[in-house]
Amino acid sequence: MKNYRYILIYVLMVVVQIFLVNFFPLSRYVLITLLPALLLALPLDTRAIVSMLIAFALGFVIDFFSNGMLGLTSLALVPAALVRGEVIRSVFGDELGARGDELSLQRLGVPKMVLALLILSSIFLLVYIWADSAGTVAFWPSALRFLLSILVSVPACVFVFRLLRP
Repeated sequence: MKNYRYILIYVLMVVVQIFLVNFFPLSRYVLITLLPALLLALPLDTRAIVSMLIAFALGFVIDFFSNGMLGLTSLALVPAALVRGEVIRSVFGDELGARGDELSLQRLGVPKMVLALLILSSIFLLVYIWADSAGTVAFWPSALRFLLSILVSVPACVFVFRLLRP
């Protein structure tokens, strides 16, 4: 029964991300993304190749149903999925996977979870903003977009992760 709850909330968060992109843009400098939390919430035994395929499919679905450029979210989400395992090992330690535990906000603590989500969100947003600007936007507007997006997205990701893995 718990597996159905996880899948239902996961799909619901994908729909929420599509609505955020389409109907609730705060400004052109703020990109709200829940995708790093969806990546981090995958089971620990998910290999890098599988998580990259999931990230590609997730990005493609979001781009398909939103008004953005097709493939841009996939391009930014796949590198975040590639480093997901290393982020988990470096932030939470190797014993987490050895014990067969799952990531949990309550058990592992908010500061470690914020750090892991900050790293994944930074990788995602750096690639996304770089590819979206395509060399046509100056450095400082892009840096401002990155900073404001991080400030908004990381707390949202912590909330989504808490829903997925209590």
